[in-house]
Amino acid sequence: MESKLSIKEYSRQVLALTSANMKARYRKTIAGFLWVILNPIIMYSVQSFVFKKILKLEVPDYSLFLLCGLLPWIFITMNIEMITPILEGSRELLKSFSLKPSVLVLSQVIDNFVNFLVAFAVILLPFWFLSDLSLTGIFFIPIILLSLVIGVFSMCFILSVMQLFFRDIRFIVSFVTSVLFFLTPIFYPIEFIPTEYRIFVELNPIYSFIEPFRFAIYDFSMDILLQKILKSIFFSMLFSISAFMIWKRKRGEFYVKL
Repeated sequence: MESKLSIKEYSRQVLALTSANMKARYRKTIAGFLWVILNPIIMYSVQSFVFKKILKLEVPDYSLFLLCGLLPWIFITMNIEMITPILEGSRELLKSFSLKPSVLVLSQVIDNFVNFLVAFAVILLPFWFLSDLSLTGIFFIPIILLSLVIGVFSMCFILSVMQLFFRDIRFIVSFVTSVLFFLTPIFYPIEFIPTEYRIFVELNPIYSFIEPFRFAIYDFSMDILLQKILKSIFFSMLFSISAFMIWKRKRGEFYVKL
């Protein structure tokens, strides 16, 4: 059973695990930390070639359009895939130490977030500054990032807890994210979707975290951006409250399942 931790002790555990995750991630790899840049560049290059050169999507500044949707998508789905089984695979750690499950989840999210920021700064920002688009949206990026991290942490915590009770959660999640990739306007504008079907996209929580990046970076509009940020914050709070309620209900059973 978990014991109460002070905020200082909780933060210390999160930082220690984050540091350990970052050191272990690229140990004994050839490219090391370069994979942070290589992964989105390779995905971007392939998708850009297919959708721009072969399918010939007529979207202005398509390179920037694709990047500001693809990078947050990679961050979100990477966290989901890595964190859904994390508590199930850390049984002995949770049994042996006074460690809250949320510490494991948060440390992994922070690790992935650092990688995301590096890719964001190295790949996306140069595209943005070299374009003739508005740079006003940069002042809203911290709020957008905060909402993204809170939402992803809460969503991943829910999935990782439920994975301990239902072992096929990770397979369902993998399938759903694969399908959502094509149903989410990442490599094409939402305007390509027939009007009667757009409601399903608008209710997609993953898209709610991606949209603010688009309107802050690619197609800046103050009024629309503020609406999209509020929508993102709404989903973040919804996931946070859901995570709290699920943990409160399942906490006793959780430690029995361990």
